[in-house]
Amino acid sequence: MTNKVDWAAHLQAIETEGISIKDYAAREGLSAASLYYHRRRVSEEGRRPEGASPLVAVQLAERHAIQPCTVWLAPGVRMELATLPSPQWLGQLVASMSAQVH
Repeated sequence: MTNKVDWAAHLQAIETEGISIKDYAAREGLSAASLYYHRRRVSEEGRRPEGASPLVAVQLAERHAIQPCTVWLAPGVRMELATLPSPQWLGQLVASMSAQVH
């Protein structure tokens, strides 16, 4: 019982006989969990239009979370910023600091 046709036939027999999945599984020597799984799968497929993908496109909103930033300038010297600075600003800071050291 590994292909869809076999599971569908078992599910149809359960429906026709009006028997519970648990009782049918015990009688036929099948896993009740597998029957429940395939019933759910067939049910979900029935709700999806023919040829439709089971995947749905999702667009996430861009998050503008505030991220604090700590810049270590020298041993024991640090600058704490409320937000992440631009790469250009950081480049200017590094250039300025290296000019002062030399």
